[in-house]
Amino acid sequence: MEYDVIIAGASFAGLAVAAQLRGKRVLVLDRKPIGTGQTSACGTLVSTLRALRLEASILQVHDRLVVHTPGHTFTYIMPEPFCTFDYTKLCHLLWEQADATFVQAPALGFEDNAVITPNGAYRGRIVVDASGWRAALGTSVRPDLVRRDRLNFGLETTLMYQDNGLHFWYDPRGLLPMGVTWVFPIGRLSRIGVGSYLGDTRLIRTLDRFLHTLDLERDGIHGGYFPYELRDPVVGDLFLVGDAAGQCLALTGEGIRPALFFGTHLGQLLRRALDGEISIAEARERYRQLVLARKRGYDTLTRLQRILPRMPLPLVQGLLALIHRPRVLERAMQRYIRAFALPISDISHRYHTTGSPHTAGWEPGNGAELPPPA
Repeated sequence: MEYDVIIAGASFAGLAVAAQLRGKRVLVLDRKPIGTGQTSACGTLVSTLRALRLEASILQVHDRLVVHTPGHTFTYIMPEPFCTFDYTKLCHLLWEQADATFVQAPALGFEDNAVITPNGAYRGRIVVDASGWRAALGTSVRPDLVRRDRLNFGLETTLMYQDNGLHFWYDPRGLLPMGVTWVFPIGRLSRIGVGSYLGDTRLIRTLDRFLHTLDLERDGIHGGYFPYELRDPVVGDLFLVGDAAGQCLALTGEGIRPALFFGTHLGQLLRRALDGEISIAEARERYRQLVLARKRGYDTLTRLQRILPRMPLPLVQGLLALIHRPRVLERAMQRYIRAFALPISDISHRYHTTGSPHTAGWEPGNGAELPPPA
C-alpha cells in the first residue's frame, strides 16, 4: 500500500505530525511500541500541553526554576507555569488524536520515496524523519548530517523524592566541569539526572555522586544523546523534525516543546499539501523558513553553552543574579517562551502553583483529572 505520509519515529515530534493528519493515509514506524523508550526528563510548559489537549498527562505543575551553585541558590518565578508529565500517557494521547497505522519496525534507510525496514519497503508521497538524533532516514541521504561533536548526553533515574519547582545544579568544580544536574519532581517521585555538554557518556559515577548529596541511591537509568545544533530541516525529498533536525535547544536541553511545535506546524503544512492548497515543494520551503526564522535564537544558546561553563564561577553567578531581576527575567523568559508558542487562550486561570507537591496547584474539575504518579 502506498501512503500519503510515512513518519519514521513515534515520539513527540512524529506523533505531533500524525495528530494533524486525521483522514489521511498515514503510516508511523518505530522500533519500539508507542509510549515506551523514554529518554527525556519530560518537562515543558503547561500552555504547550493545553494547546494540544494533552493536560491529562500532567503529573506536577511548577511555577519556579531553581538554580543551585556552590554557595548561592537562585529562584526564578516563571511568567508561565511549567509541568512534568507522564511520557507514556502523553504519547498515547497524541496517538489517539491521529488516524494512522502503526508498524513496529526500525527505519533503516530511504530510497525512491520508500522507507526501508526489515519487513520490506513502505512507499509514501511524503516521508518524515522523526527518528531522533540518529536521523536514520536523513543520514541515508546525507551521510554527514549527524555530527557527533554536536551532541550532548544525559543519564537519569527516577526515585522517591518530593519537591517543588524545576531544579538545576551547576557545580563545575565538584560535580561536572561541562554540564549540569537536575531534579524534576513528578508528585511523590522525581526524575534526577546529569547531562554533559561534551557528549560524555561516562556519567554513572557523576550521577551516583550527585544522588549521594541527596541521600539517594540509583535505581535504574535511562537517557541518551540529544543534539544542540540545528540541522537542515529538509534533506532531498525528506522532511526532518524533532531531534532528527537538531531542534533540541542548547544549554537548557529543552527538546519537547520544539518537537511539538515544529511537529504540529509540519503536520498542518503537509495536510495543506495533501489537500492541494499548496504544493509539496512549497510545503518544504515554508517549513524550512519556519525553522530558519528561529536559527538566531538557537545559535545564541549554542554560544552560551560553549562559553558559560568556561567562565569563572563568580562571573556565572553574577549573570544569574542579573537575570534574577524581575524585568530582566520577564523579558528573557518571554522571548524564550514565545519562540515556540502554540495558539491558546485563557491559560493562566486554570493552573496555580500552591499546595502539596503532588497536586502542585492543579485545580480538579477544570479539565482533565490529575493522573496518579508514575
